[in-house]
Amino acid sequence: MQNSTPHRLIPGAGAVQRCLLGLFILMMGALCQAQGGPPMVTDDPDTPGDGNWEINLASLAQRSRDGWLFTLPDVDINYGWGERLQLKLDTPWNERRENGVWTSGSGTTLIGVKWRFFDDEISNLAVSTYPQLGLHLDSATVARGLADPGRSVFLPVEASARLGPLDIDVEGGRNLQQLGDSQWVAGVILAHRFSPGFQMMFEAREHWSSAGAATLLNVGGHVELGGGLALLAAAGREAGAAEPGRLSTLAYLGIQIRR
Repeated sequence: MQNSTPHRLIPGAGAVQRCLLGLFILMMGALCQAQGGPPMVTDDPDTPGDGNWEINLASLAQRSRDGWLFTLPDVDINYGWGERLQLKLDTPWNERRENGVWTSGSGTTLIGVKWRFFDDEISNLAVSTYPQLGLHLDSATVARGLADPGRSVFLPVEASARLGPLDIDVEGGRNLQQLGDSQWVAGVILAHRFSPGFQMMFEAREHWSSAGAATLLNVGGHVELGGGLALLAAAGREAGAAEPGRLSTLAYLGIQIRR
């Protein structure tokens, strides 16, 4: 999830595009709501609903060749403004261990608005866009490798589908960087609900830029605890070009609060 400085994994050439096209064609049959978003990186078109809150409180561990980065907590606050809009504020507190030295401070904050602009109840087809602005709140944390330099703008499109017993989320878009290489992003989640309160997910997410390409493989779970609470967990690895900051290990553990 990190480049040379920590940032959200906003990853995403020809083979991936053909794969996404095939998945999109399959999705035109019958769509349903899958579990995108935390603990996975790829998102879906779902929103909390008018006046509803979805708050994800999580801890993350990320390892790259630059060392370990721990996030505790990551506070991801989402609010449903109408049935089709979602407002997002996500800000982490990071601690970094490099060469035996620890530093801490605020990481890259994300501000976003999700708009589900197409939602057909007959075919269950839903499509959204989710632009997000990434920025640092304290320039000193950039120098310590805790937040990204400059600003970023992520411009994705999301869709959801059902294929037999599997729910599918697909997301693709462009991550524009003020400083550094901009990236193309593509992500797919396959999810299966084993019971009303337990869902497992597998994610493949790729990003590519002039610096090379890398693919994240991620496995996660969503367990309903009752009372609007859910346990979220995921673990994964990234493989690809040996660019600075490429992940070798990623782990996520959190609680989701819905009100």
